[in-house]
Amino acid sequence: MFSGEKHLSGQNVQVVADLDGRVADVGEPVDGARYDVAAFFISGIAQRWADHLTPGGPGMIGDGCYQGTGPIAPPKKPPGGELTTKQKAYSVNRLRAAVERVISHLKNWKILKTGYHRIMTDFPDVLRTVSALEIFRTAAPGFE
Repeated sequence: MFSGEKHLSGQNVQVVADLDGRVADVGEPVDGARYDVAAFFISGIAQRWADHLTPGGPGMIGDGCYQGTGPIAPPKKPPGGELTTKQKAYSVNRLRAAVERVISHLKNWKILKTGYHRIMTDFPDVLRTVSALEIFRTAAPGFE
């Protein structure tokens, strides 16, 4: 869990955001180097947002690593081939830009920006606090 090169502990954190660029949910941090797909299930995000992944549900968008797990993902280029014109036109990357902005806003909080150098057992509480403050900061007008 500790990177000898960067001298930081690694955590995989799954973030759910709306298309307006606001945090909706943050999963429990997953220790060490894990694939995003594994962290999606381990962090509890998949269970809490399962209603969105059911047929007729509002759906979710993810990046290419989430193919086959439920969220809508951009198509991958086949080995030795090219994407069709229809596949190229079907790009969810523009929609994902809002989520990437949310992640950057979370990383702008100083305690997360400088690398977490405190007791690792406290990190889940710190992450929940920062995400709750970010949700409150970006809440729609009239939210009280």
